Parts: sequence; C-alpha cells; structure tokens
Amino acid sequence: MRNLSDFGMMEWLRLLPCHDALKQWRNDAWQAAYIAKRAEGQERLVSELRQQKGALGLVVAFEQPWALNWQLTLASRNIPDTTMVVFDNSRRPEMRRQIAQVCLDRQVPYLALPPNPTRHVNRSHGFAMSWIYHNVVKPAAPSSFAFIDHDMIPVAPNRLLSNLDGQVVYGLPNDSLWGWHLWAGYCAFDFDYASRRTVNFLYDFSNGLDTGGRNWRSLYRELDASALRMAKHRMREIIDPVSGHPFTIQVIDDCWYHIGSISYNNGFESQFELCQHLEAELAAGRPWAELCPPQG
Repeated sequence: MRNLSDFGMMEWLRLLPCHDALKQWRNDAWQAAYIAKRAEGQERLVSELRQQKGALGLVVAFEQPWALNWQLTLASRNIPDTTMVVFDNSRRPEMRRQIAQVCLDRQVPYLALPPNPTRHVNRSHGFAMSWIYHNVVKPAAPSSFAFIDHDMIPVAPNRLLSNLDGQVVYGLPNDSLWGWHLWAGYCAFDFDYASRRTVNFLYDFSNGLDTGGRNWRSLYRELDASALRMAKHRMREIIDPVSGHPFTIQVIDDCWYHIGSISYNNGFESQFELCQHLEAELAAGRPWAELCPPQG
C-alpha cells in the first residue's frame, strides 16, 4: 500500500490508511491460501517445462476458447522462440473442456487452475498469476517468462518478450503518482532477477496500481524506468477486409492486436466479426502490414 506519509489529512480523517492496510492483509492471506492449493498435473507440467530452453509465455485463459485458438495458432508462427503454456482460470466446466481441447489440438501445454475463490476481476487475475509463478515458474526455472493476455493476438513476428536484451523486465508500463508497474497482460521478466525477490501479482489500488502493482516495491522500485526499453501501444485505424467498415483497435509493439474486453462483458462483440475476417485473411497468408498499414 501507499506510504503513510503520502496520505492526506482528509484520508486520515476517513481512516483510509487503516482501511487499505486491512484489505491488503485480507487479500494476502486469501492469496496465500489459494497458492497452497494443488492442481491436477502440475508436477508433470513442471517436469516438462524444466526440459525447455528459452522463454515461457504464460497465458491465463478465461472462458474464450475462440480467442485462445487464434492466439496459439499465430504464436507458433510469429513467436516460435517462446514456449506457450495455458493456465485455465475459467469458471464454467464446458469452457474448461473446450479450452483444454484447443490446447490439445495445438499441442500446447495446458493446466486447469484450482477453482478461483474470488469474483473480483483484478483479484482473480492476480491470484492466478501468483499461483502460476510460485507453483510452476519457480520450480521450472526458465531463463525468462512472460505473461500474455488471452486476447493478445501475435499478428506479426515478435521476439521482444523472449529476448530481453540485457534488461530484467520488459512490457507495457502503467504509472501512478506513487509508483509504476508493467501491465499484467504483456510483461516479461528475467527469472534470475525475479526469483531473488518477493513476487506478488495482486493489485495495489492504494498506490493507484492495477493487477501486478504489488510488485512495485520488490521488482520495479529500484529500476530506472526512463532508462528501460519499454513496449509501445497505439490506437490504429483498420478497415474490415470483408465489410469495409472502419474500426479503431489497440496494437502493441506493432505486432500484437489486443482485442480487449472479452472476458467479463460483451464489449468485444462489436469487433467479433472483424476478428473473424482478420483471422481468415492472416490464415490465407496476407501480411498484417497490408491489413493495418504503418501510420506516421
């Protein structure tokens, strides 16, 4: 949480520091209990991943097998240096079954996470990421690892998450008045650096930081963000190749199409038809640069 000296007088009068401290204690205790749970097949997965060389791409899947299938299909082509691993945080058994089948078809390692005890969006995601790190990443000890949202589609070749180029972290930064962290949907870490620190992917709303913000003090505070190579994102105009309708989409590092809002609401439905048309064009071999030309 925020340093006590950073709370204003009115916040102290409302006992906000006490409120934030209690919530942080509760969340940490709840997360610790979740991390202690075991998933069927986790020891086998860790054993397999120990044999892998290079980076791990960790995907927290949630309820959307169609997006995951598209992501994994293009990942094999555009990020071949990264071993993709899917961790299923879905609630519905049928979605878990379908996501497991997608991974089987794509020959991608799959693990169903223990049932997540919270319905809070950020807390659920943070619990899942912390469980993955402590139960799979640490014992597997890869050279580096990256968390990638299930609606991040690698539409062009990319090595930025697997080749940290001497940095200990890489991703899309989120800043607040009191700290910074990397967006949980696109962040990579040198394993040796992370393994020597306390890692906690919960949010830190007291410091104005989203999922992963609890890593501000342990992973990020000693780093000079201005000296690091960071990911870039742009809102791009694109024309549906079939309907001709214009859309504004988010593109990260000029090679990841972030669909957005596909897990907890229906905000993605306006882009669903666009996604289907783009998927068909890319599958036919059309380059992303033709579909979404570079802009000045």
